[in-house]
Amino acid sequence: MSRARVVVVGAGPAGMMAAAQAARLGCAVLLVDEAPRPGGQIHRQPSPSLAGGAVSAAARPEAERKRRLFERFARHAGSIDHRPGTSVTAVYGLDRILIADETSSQLIRADALVVATGLHERVVPVPGWTLPGVVTAGALQALLKGGRVRAGDRIAVAGAGPLPLVAAAQMVEAGATVPVVALLRPLWLGLLRDPAALWAGRGVLSEGWRWLSILRRAGVPVLTRHVALSVSGDGAAERLVIARHDGRGRPVPGTEQRFAADTIAFNHGFTANSDLARMAGAETRFDPRRGGWVPVRDSDGATSVPGLFVAGDAGGLAGGLAAACDGAVVGAAAAGWALHRDAGRFAAHAATDRAERARHWTFQAALAPSWELPPDIHALVTPATVVCRCEGVTRARIDRAIADGHDGLNGLKRNTRAGMGSCGGRSCLRTLAALAGPRGEGEAVNARPGIRPVALAALANRVSDESVGS
Repeated sequence: MSRARVVVVGAGPAGMMAAAQAARLGCAVLLVDEAPRPGGQIHRQPSPSLAGGAVSAAARPEAERKRRLFERFARHAGSIDHRPGTSVTAVYGLDRILIADETSSQLIRADALVVATGLHERVVPVPGWTLPGVVTAGALQALLKGGRVRAGDRIAVAGAGPLPLVAAAQMVEAGATVPVVALLRPLWLGLLRDPAALWAGRGVLSEGWRWLSILRRAGVPVLTRHVALSVSGDGAAERLVIARHDGRGRPVPGTEQRFAADTIAFNHGFTANSDLARMAGAETRFDPRRGGWVPVRDSDGATSVPGLFVAGDAGGLAGGLAAACDGAVVGAAAAGWALHRDAGRFAAHAATDRAERARHWTFQAALAPSWELPPDIHALVTPATVVCRCEGVTRARIDRAIADGHDGLNGLKRNTRAGMGSCGGRSCLRTLAALAGPRGEGEAVNARPGIRPVALAALANRVSDESVGS
């Protein structure tokens, strides 16, 4: 008889720890991830030929966390069937999960499925945001961490939350000039009212202070309560225009400032990658602070679908530290379900991670107001502004569809093709929902098979459909 099997989707901190925990508790584990090496976005690894190099004082805490995470994963990696460069493109049920790599596809079965697919960066569109040279703050980090490449020489950064600050400081350390960091809200908005959260996040705050000190020493202006108005340039990004806003996201006349830059990075928060969980039938709810449409789950990560678990930021924004702890908790629950149909069977094995997770959750809950968008910010999306980059859909087209009665996300998608492109709507659906109003945010778009782009040759080349671990 085959061993009970746990399939984990995503090899970031949550997925790595879920896989290691389930393997430690005696399950056969398949770990599927699109990237060539584990670590996720936060611990993105360069190719071996680019590895090494000095680590700055500000980056040492993250490097130490990465080292501990990989050491913990390595203890059980020999018992994990890790499939890099592989996507889960459809979930028809725990007994029919379609995975595909560049050359072939396969239907697999799981006794428990852990979705640890993380987050996608959110950008509020402004005129000119589709010009070459406009990227996300996370893309700056990905290029630097994964390829040792600096995205530009003069990099302006705008958005909400702590990521724009960290990314800007990393660019300064990499030798770039940063003319401005413009944030919608102060980072300390909720923290000052919550001493317990300040204490719980003291280590992270200390790291943040070091990154901020780098910007201050470099003379980078960090402007809070400022909003990006537009990007302009002759065929590529050359200028960023910002202004102070009135508290609701509307610019205050006469406060505009222009900054020359060859690269402009935005980050307005994150959207949870919950599409696989939704496709599997998990109940979701809309929570703007935690990433939009997030699966409803209990403290073990269990969803409304028996045997389906969600770990880390795919279940709601909480950061990499909480994600690793959450992965270990969810991995224990998934192992308990796979082996005994009892998600609480191995709860004692994750007690330390559960307590650590609670501490990180306390801090993140207080930090959340810093990336909550002002209510009127989407008024800056002009009729000619492209909202869906993949399909070239403008706000004017979307407004016409809403006026015609297509005010739900699925109706807007069918009518305008917004969200039908290669990114699967990850870049535009939150904006689409905001433009549509209450019904838009209350209705998650249908998750359909083909959730990740897959070559037709890979679908045609179906290898034997075997149960994992059999």
